[in-house]
Amino acid sequence: MKRVHAISWELIDCINESARSCYPQEFLCLTRNNDGIIDELLLIPGTIYGDSHGFLNMWMSPVNANISGTVHSHPGYSNEPSDADIDFFSSWGGVHIITCQPYDRSSWKAYDSNGRELSIEMTE
Repeated sequence: MKRVHAISWELIDCINESARSCYPQEFLCLTRNNDGIIDELLLIPGTIYGDSHGFLNMWMSPVNANISGTVHSHPGYSNEPSDADIDFFSSWGGVHIITCQPYDRSSWKAYDSNGRELSIEMTE
């Protein structure tokens, strides 16, 4: 698997639309990459969306799916990870996206499994 270096702008739009549709609950899913570009969402059956949390049913996730990490939304205006977010990051992949209001192309950040901000470019 190639090191993740980018995310497609179409996927950012899809993430933000999903976050808007789940609001005021948090949206949560896994991501997959192709050739180092995150370009796919993996919606897991049984995922629970809540006002201040999300829950993925790990038993329902695909086996060997080239998982890059996770993506979730915050219903407020902060895309900084909470302690609970950082604990969750260590379970799945190495690149974790958080988006927040106003849910646009500038409202997201990427983090590694330890909660450190990553520089990931947006691409077509």
